[in-house]
Amino acid sequence: MKKSIKIIFIIFAILVIFIIVDTIQAKIFDNNPLIKIRDNCDGGIVDYIDKGIFVDTYVFNYGDKVTVYKWEKYFPPEEKEPVDLEVTGKEKNENNLKYKNLEDVEIDYDLSQMVEDKCYIVLNTSKIYNREDLNGLIVYNLDELDNFIKNVENNKSDEIRIVEYTLDEQQPILIDLQYKNNKFIMKIDNRRDATAAKEDRKIVINEYDSSEYILVKNEVSSNTSNIKANYELNLQSKNSNKTIHVCDYVEKDEESNQKFEIQFNKDVNSNKITKILGKEENNKYDYDIYSYKGTVDIVINDEKMSLRDALTNNKITIDEILEKANKDGNDLKIFEDFYQDGGSRYYLYEDYSIIKLNTLNGKDDLYIGVPSMNINDIN
Repeated sequence: MKKSIKIIFIIFAILVIFIIVDTIQAKIFDNNPLIKIRDNCDGGIVDYIDKGIFVDTYVFNYGDKVTVYKWEKYFPPEEKEPVDLEVTGKEKNENNLKYKNLEDVEIDYDLSQMVEDKCYIVLNTSKIYNREDLNGLIVYNLDELDNFIKNVENNKSDEIRIVEYTLDEQQPILIDLQYKNNKFIMKIDNRRDATAAKEDRKIVINEYDSSEYILVKNEVSSNTSNIKANYELNLQSKNSNKTIHVCDYVEKDEESNQKFEIQFNKDVNSNKITKILGKEENNKYDYDIYSYKGTVDIVINDEKMSLRDALTNNKITIDEILEKANKDGNDLKIFEDFYQDGGSRYYLYEDYSIIKLNTLNGKDDLYIGVPSMNINDIN
């Protein structure tokens, strides 16, 4: 009997020693525990977690891993409580982040919502309009990218969301580049690329230390008609020729001598349609003019006033606003489109959009609203 107890005690002691040694080797050398249960993670930055008795090892999908004691409060990088990214003058969501997490972005994320979310976007007009005679680029939110580059140069945390498109099918690829704690964290979301292999339609995350990589603009030749200069924005290794492509950086000629500028004031708490000027109030227009999710001001010769006051005091006409929108579309400054409802037109600017109805059932009102406004919102 005593011999049996002794054997049990020896086995128990060996097991305890093995657990202690396993815990120490995992924690000190950042190894996976030998005694473990593997928890595979679907999506996100963590590939899987090896759960030991006293330690857990987080293995990330870009190759790194970290081992922590179970009683430690550990958050993987993308699960940390959000911090203020030191960006001023920008609208932030309730979590103090400039953008919704990539994992939570809708698969049918459309252009107008991307523009409203302040993504940096370059559109190839020959591809989006399916017209080989067009040779220009439409650029949205270059200021956002410039601010990001400036903050990186000043060692301030910031992030930018970039949208690039596949060459032929024009499928959107979302790229989040974040600079924080002297590191560049780059997330590439290929889930909308229908031409990619199924296993490649995922979010890939890579991390680059700023002691090894710098953000640079490299000028490239271009035969595009409507741009001032074309660059590639890259992460360039300081110690080798390795270059990580971030996006195309397109600099367009500044427009001068504008007679007027529309300023849309978004109301984040409103979904309502507000009448700016009714056809019964004037003898110029036989349709109503509305705003959607905000108010509309206009600056004419450095004088700011409401669009209603400008229209009623003959400072501007709707015909002039539509004439400029048509010209901006023709000059490839903005994206424009037609609805298959009789000929309603849509004009997409960075801070607002315009819809001029021309439907088969006789609707012909004009709406100015948030960039993501669509015809279903106002019907």
